[in-house]
Amino acid sequence: MIILSALVVLGQLFQMFQAEPELLEILVVIAGAAFMGLFIYILARISSKTRQLSESKKQLERTAEKLTEKAWEQMRPLNELFTARMSPELFNKTLPYINLDKVFSSKRLDFLERGFGFCRAQDYNRSALYVQSGDIYGNPFFICTDLVHEMGTKTYTGSIVIHWTTTEYSDGKPVTRHHSEVLTASVQKPCPYYREESYLVYANEAAPDLIFSRRDSDAEHMSEKQIEKHVSKKEKKLKKQADRNMSGSGFTVMGNTEFEVLFGAVDRNNEVQFRLLFTPLAQTQLLQLMKDKETGFGDDISFYKHRMINYIYPQHLQRFRLNITPVYCYSYDFDVIRERFISYNNDFFKHLYFTFAPILAIPICQQQKPREFIYRDLYDSYACYFEHEYVANNISDYPLAHPKSETSNILKTTVLHSEGKCDTVRVTAFGYRTIKRVDYVKKLGGDGCIHLVPVEWIEYIPVYKHTDIEISALDEAKELSYAEKVRQAVKDIKDKKIDRKNICRLGGFSAYING
Repeated sequence: MIILSALVVLGQLFQMFQAEPELLEILVVIAGAAFMGLFIYILARISSKTRQLSESKKQLERTAEKLTEKAWEQMRPLNELFTARMSPELFNKTLPYINLDKVFSSKRLDFLERGFGFCRAQDYNRSALYVQSGDIYGNPFFICTDLVHEMGTKTYTGSIVIHWTTTEYSDGKPVTRHHSEVLTASVQKPCPYYREESYLVYANEAAPDLIFSRRDSDAEHMSEKQIEKHVSKKEKKLKKQADRNMSGSGFTVMGNTEFEVLFGAVDRNNEVQFRLLFTPLAQTQLLQLMKDKETGFGDDISFYKHRMINYIYPQHLQRFRLNITPVYCYSYDFDVIRERFISYNNDFFKHLYFTFAPILAIPICQQQKPREFIYRDLYDSYACYFEHEYVANNISDYPLAHPKSETSNILKTTVLHSEGKCDTVRVTAFGYRTIKRVDYVKKLGGDGCIHLVPVEWIEYIPVYKHTDIEISALDEAKELSYAEKVRQAVKDIKDKKIDRKNICRLGGFSAYING
């Protein structure tokens, strides 16, 4: 409003002094000075207001920070109650007959190996990212997520643009034409690939000679009519296959052709034991599981049985993280804590239960209890190598990998010493450093000449690093809280003059790095 009034006054003055150019010049100078003063005044007011707002903002931020700190302090006792074992413990309480161990001990692994014939030599292309052992009515199992390393090839491409000219004659006159062409070349070179694989290993003496394999049928994605059509089509092929095995020693079709087709274990080696395992009740329950579209995950299970060892590979477990840390639930907001806790544990139960579902659907797998097993008097370590790898892979604050490694690392462990519940192991980290290379590939161009096309590629060179770590199982005494167990474990190893920053805790273990 002030500016508008000033402009009106200036307009009137301009008309008054139009006849006097000298006065007009004076007026322009005065007007310029007035505008400058007005600008400085407005700028000062804005600057003052900005300072006030800035101070208010800082004050609000300080207040918010203090309130947030207060909220964190109020929630600290609740946050400290969360442990890496909380989800398995809740699962155990919900289904008591599925017992989950606190530690995958060497004794448990020995029972699997000598009692049931489980055999997995140290595979240097696999490392356990997560492991949980237990038993169902005495029959041992373990769930594992492995980091798997495979060496494959990768195709690299490169290209160049070439130019040349040709001369043609038109109406007796030479005409020069310009040409260009993109020459592309490729090379294949070795390249490491990594993937995660989750699975269940379950040991049971039922059908001890039976061997078969089956892959998921995706029945949950089909309607009843589509299933009927699929079964009818496959049934004819199965009958032809059975006719070729009329001697009785080979494959024969079961009466329930829907189960026969959808389960698809046609490579079985023992018809009698297969029928003993898959009774009519088991067939009905497995069909319900495979065709389920609402409660579970449908038929996303690959199932391999080798005598007394059953391998289950569920696709839904590949997409779910079983080993979250307690920090996942931490918050200063109770509603956020509650939502995260309930949501994750509901998902944990669902994913774990439907991993066991194919086993639980077969009655004899629960009814058959193992024979008495005589354990050894002495074992090389308290925890088995699966557990050692799990701990090593989850020590995130200390670099176990080689400093020049630029890929994922496979961690393998070797027991150096064991005393009580404390194992000293050597962790060998295997990864790759990379070097950029260039190959020159010969290519024939449209100009009739041979050209060298540069193709950049990466060479992967293996690197190793050895680190000794000490893994101690936390005291399982009932009267101690989880936090007290950790504090006690830290106190016990302080006498060994280990830097506290090298100490970490994971589930039922504390671990520290030597060096």
